[in-house]
Amino acid sequence: MTLKKIFDLGLVNDDTEVWIRDPDLHVLAHGDWYQDNILEYLDHELESFTWQDDNNFYIDVR
Repeated sequence: MTLKKIFDLGLVNDDTEVWIRDPDLHVLAHGDWYQDNILEYLDHELESFTWQDDNNFYIDVR
Protein backbone atom coordinates (compact mmCIF):
# COMPACT_ATOMS: atom_id res chain seq x y z
CA MET A 1 0.00 0.00 0.00
CA THR A 2 1.22 3.53 -0.73
CA LEU A 3 0.78 6.79 1.14
CA LYS A 4 -1.47 8.04 -1.66
CA LYS A 5 -3.89 5.15 -1.05
CA ILE A 6 -3.99 6.01 2.66
CA PHE A 7 -4.82 9.62 1.85
CA ASP A 8 -7.52 8.45 -0.58
CA LEU A 9 -9.23 6.54 2.27
CA GLY A 10 -10.05 9.84 3.98
CA LEU A 11 -8.28 9.01 7.24
CA VAL A 12 -6.21 12.20 7.10
CA ASN A 13 -7.66 15.72 7.19
CA ASP A 14 -6.19 19.23 7.33
CA ASP A 15 -5.84 19.02 11.14
CA THR A 16 -3.91 15.74 11.09
CA GLU A 17 -0.19 15.77 11.84
CA VAL A 18 1.63 13.28 9.64
CA TRP A 19 4.85 11.62 10.78
CA ILE A 20 6.82 9.56 8.26
CA ARG A 21 9.45 7.24 9.73
CA ASP A 22 12.07 4.83 8.45
CA PRO A 23 12.32 1.17 9.61
CA ASP A 24 14.35 2.29 12.66
CA LEU A 25 11.56 4.76 13.57
CA HIS A 26 13.67 7.83 12.74
CA VAL A 27 11.49 10.70 11.54
CA LEU A 28 11.98 11.40 7.83
CA ALA A 29 9.25 14.01 7.50
CA HIS A 30 6.66 15.68 9.71
CA GLY A 31 3.85 18.10 8.92
CA ASP A 32 0.48 18.47 7.26
CA TRP A 33 -0.50 16.07 4.47
CA TYR A 34 -0.27 18.80 1.81
CA GLN A 35 3.30 19.92 2.59
CA ASP A 36 5.98 19.10 0.01
CA ASN A 37 8.11 17.15 2.50
CA ILE A 38 5.15 14.78 3.08
CA LEU A 39 3.97 14.65 -0.54
CA GLU A 40 7.36 13.42 -1.72
CA TYR A 41 6.48 10.07 -0.07
CA LEU A 42 3.16 9.58 -1.90
CA ASP A 43 4.37 6.63 -3.98
CA HIS A 44 6.48 4.94 -1.29
CA GLU A 45 5.46 1.49 -0.13
CA LEU A 46 4.38 1.45 3.50
CA GLU A 47 5.38 -1.06 6.13
CA SER A 48 2.65 0.03 8.54
CA PHE A 49 0.66 3.00 9.80
CA THR A 50 -0.93 4.08 13.05
CA TRP A 51 -3.53 6.75 13.77
CA GLN A 52 -3.88 8.12 17.30
CA ASP A 53 -6.82 9.85 18.96
CA ASP A 54 -4.84 13.09 19.17
CA ASN A 55 -4.99 13.27 15.34
CA ASN A 56 -1.40 12.15 14.75
CA PHE A 57 -0.82 9.73 11.90
CA TYR A 58 2.40 7.68 11.96
CA ILE A 59 3.52 6.12 8.71
CA ASP A 60 6.44 3.70 8.55
CA VAL A 61 8.04 3.31 5.11
CA ARG A 62 10.12 0.38 3.94
